[in-house]
Amino acid sequence: MITDLAEFLDLAWTHLVRGVKDRKHGFHQPVLATVQDGKPRARTVVLRKVDREQGLILCHTDRRSGKIGQSPGGVEWCFYDRKSRLQVRAAAAAEVLTEGPVFEERWNASRLASRRCYLAPHVPGSEVAEAHPNLPDHLRDRDPTQEESEAGRDNFAVFLTRVERLDVLHLAHDGHSRAAWTLDPAGPSQGVWVAP
Repeated sequence: MITDLAEFLDLAWTHLVRGVKDRKHGFHQPVLATVQDGKPRARTVVLRKVDREQGLILCHTDRRSGKIGQSPGGVEWCFYDRKSRLQVRAAAAAEVLTEGPVFEERWNASRLASRRCYLAPHVPGSEVAEAHPNLPDHLRDRDPTQEESEAGRDNFAVFLTRVERLDVLHLAHDGHSRAAWTLDPAGPSQGVWVAP
């Protein structure tokens, strides 16, 4: 059982950072929840960047996707790693970037296989007449070239979130541990133990 708040917070951020780099880590594909018309909307995304110093968690999205307009009141992330039995929920303010230095940095860091998704001929979530992979026909069996991929820039967006609260739960046979932190960019995080 974890009994030190600072150690517990470090554990959470360590796993978040690891989730970006390690595709097999449970945190690599978290659930991101938004609200549309008063109803929750949750989906699995790929974790693209975590910055503990600034309290940032980022993913990429198609700027035509539904989640773009669903974050005025904020979002919530849910990460779970079965191996470590660690869950992290992060409530965050969100913004969608379609230009600027962070947008350019993330676009340039995107692999060609990922860029292929932003060449989708149909708006994500739109109705289609039959099952379709939403890839251009000429790219169904290959990645685009660097030049071909540039057309996807117009559909690419960075979903940048600034964490306001972390809720961390560690499941253990000898007793679960749970704590929550309010993150303040101007000062230290304030943590409290919470009943699991």
